[in-house]
Amino acid sequence: MREQTRSYTTAQPRLTLAHLKAIRQRFSEGAKALQLATRAGEMRFHLDGSSYTATIGGRVLPMRTTSTRAGYGVRHWYLCPYCHNRAAVLFIGKRDLACRKCWGLHYASQSEDRLARMRRSLFKQRAAIWGNYAPAQSLFNDCALFPKPAGMRWETFSRKVLHLQRSEQAYYRAFSPVVEKITGMIERVTLPQR
Repeated sequence: MREQTRSYTTAQPRLTLAHLKAIRQRFSEGAKALQLATRAGEMRFHLDGSSYTATIGGRVLPMRTTSTRAGYGVRHWYLCPYCHNRAAVLFIGKRDLACRKCWGLHYASQSEDRLARMRRSLFKQRAAIWGNYAPAQSLFNDCALFPKPAGMRWETFSRKVLHLQRSEQAYYRAFSPVVEKITGMIERVTLPQR
């Protein structure tokens, strides 16, 4: 097996928009400082006027935010301290905070082969239809046998299941050479008698 050369987003602790919402709420309620424990260490947030600062490993970083219009509301974003681009997620290091691109991080799906991407798509489609329904989380179970979720129209359900069945057929066609290769390599070898 070759050595891993890429760093992935799943390996780094992160600040998401849910964190930003909680930070904004707590400061609006009168909090003076907030603390967050992460795998990279402890972070402290302070409100300086109308902007936030984050202290990571003794280093104080400005934590700027911006907002955009979204329908009838507003969506808040982080601004990366390095590239100043909008980001929904900032990744946390021992003494730093930056967006995915500035850290040079990759998504796990960028290193997956075709079969792994197809498998990920199947699980995503199943979750979109049945949510956390346990039997739907195994590809060994036929999706035609699962019940229609409450509240979903029959037309929508039929359309989604048909699309899922076609995707599963494509996956099994692509996966069959792998199975044949595995089962074809297993042969009974008889040793000559001496």
